Amino acid sequence: MNDAQFPCTSCGLCCQHISHIEPLAKFDRGDGVCIHLRDNLCSIYHDRPEICRIDVMYRKEYQFYFTKEQFYHENLKVCQDLQIRHGVIKGE
Repeated sequence: MNDAQFPCTSCGLCCQHISHIEPLAKFDRGDGVCIHLRDNLCSIYHDRPEICRIDVMYRKEYQFYFTKEQFYHENLKVCQDLQIRHGVIKGE
């Protein structure tokens, strides 16, 4: 999985639930939604914080604890849980 990219579906749900992510507190518009979310897309995508960059965070923080495949898998579980809870995809 070294050359793989995280399979983001651009649903925007991760950007709608930032209230408990301390490094993103200044981006919370008060209801847990990022102030830079526009039409389910990041309006500052190329300048977004490192915490919003899965591969950067993997290299900086998590490569010592997980393989890239494991890190993607853990992030994907959270992503899919959000999508199930909000009816974007159906649960099993």
